[in-house]
Amino acid sequence: MRTNAIALSVLSIFSLLLTSLPTTAQNRPPQPRTNPVRVNDWSQTPNTEKEFMQGCVGQQNLQPNQRTTKQSFCQCALNAYKTRYNPQLFSQINALATQVGQDGPRLVNLMMKPELDRCSAQTNYRP
Repeated sequence: MRTNAIALSVLSIFSLLLTSLPTTAQNRPPQPRTNPVRVNDWSQTPNTEKEFMQGCVGQQNLQPNQRTTKQSFCQCALNAYKTRYNPQLFSQINALATQVGQDGPRLVNLMMKPELDRCSAQTNYRP
């Protein structure tokens, strides 16, 4: 009987010790992020923005006020794309639109129709 009491006391003390010790998960330092660049960080892709604006505004000879209006529309459209897509996905969409050919830009414009309609209303420019 005495051995049972000692065994029970040892088990109780051992259990108390185990439950009071912090676990390995609690002591593990936070793991560093392997990719510190934000997924939606457009500042890492300035050429993409520049190329979009050049393509959107185009090389047409427009009156200064028409050119300003079109630039405002293009900036609004770019902001809409940046809100909706990360740079990598935006590039993939553009690459696929190019592969589709002449209907590629029409497809992309259809995907972005609500946003582009807002840009048209805001800038008074109709593409």
